[in-house]
Amino acid sequence: MNKGIYLAFDVGGTSIKAGAIDASGRILEHTLSHYDSKASGTAAEILDHFVQIANDLLQQADPDGLERIAGIGYAFPGPFDYEQGISYIQGLNKFEALYGMRFGDRLLERMRSNSRLAERLMSEVLPRFENDAALFSIGEAHYGQAATCQRAVCLTLGTGIGSGFVEAGRLIKHRDDVPDNGWVYQLPYRSSIADDYISQRGLLLLAREMGIELLDRDVKQLAEAAMRGDDASKMLFNSFGRCMADALEAVLKTFSPDIIVLGGQISKSGELFVPSFSRELIHRGIQASVVVSNDTLRNTLLGIYHTLQEHQGDEADDLR
Repeated sequence: MNKGIYLAFDVGGTSIKAGAIDASGRILEHTLSHYDSKASGTAAEILDHFVQIANDLLQQADPDGLERIAGIGYAFPGPFDYEQGISYIQGLNKFEALYGMRFGDRLLERMRSNSRLAERLMSEVLPRFENDAALFSIGEAHYGQAATCQRAVCLTLGTGIGSGFVEAGRLIKHRDDVPDNGWVYQLPYRSSIADDYISQRGLLLLAREMGIELLDRDVKQLAEAAMRGDDASKMLFNSFGRCMADALEAVLKTFSPDIIVLGGQISKSGELFVPSFSRELIHRGIQASVVVSNDTLRNTLLGIYHTLQEHQGDEADDLR
């Protein structure tokens, strides 16, 4: 096992959630923190902000300066070249200044030129990047609801739908029985793609189609109304569950998972739509159990830790 501290970042367009993890895979609870993303800043401002957060996490995790940084990982939104550390985000009002930049290389340069971080970075440390839903899936497969299952599909439901297909604890991205990259968001559905329907905006669109007056209500407020017993809101979430099954039927039949794990903001209202989603899947011949993650953030951070450990193992093998 590699010694040292691991810094894990779940990067969003409005906030960054981060924490430190020790060498045994234990999240250091007191380091879990939320930061503004500063996603509209210049490239220099964004880079400096990430360095500042790393310094802050390290100070919280090891104020006595006894440990070194063994790995740094980022769950980062796309489009992004995760292998090369290059951002291609454009037109989304977030991280525009990073477009086309070798962000990972620039970030490492900034860290190694920072006096507080430089002496604490192990020589072989490189910033690692991966899609947030993929890291959530890895975390669930090793530490969460899917840990005892051979095949799992993990979905994050929020501003869009993220996904990961896992077999024997490993992420499957390029195989005939999974969509390209393991991404379901781009699957054709109705007049557009799944992302436009299995998401916050999709749920609000469904509400309008059902004649529900939104009155500036968001998904959370609609869920609260349903939990209070509002019939129209309850019907909305039932319909959302059926819509999910309809959109995902083909890929779920092909991959045939043992379990489907739901994470993200909308999953917090899972009791309202998971029953209809599960019933509809069974009706369509899909027998997977459907569960809600115990903690999306924690399992995403643990997915980062596991991925960093795997990279270090691969590098050690290459040196033998």
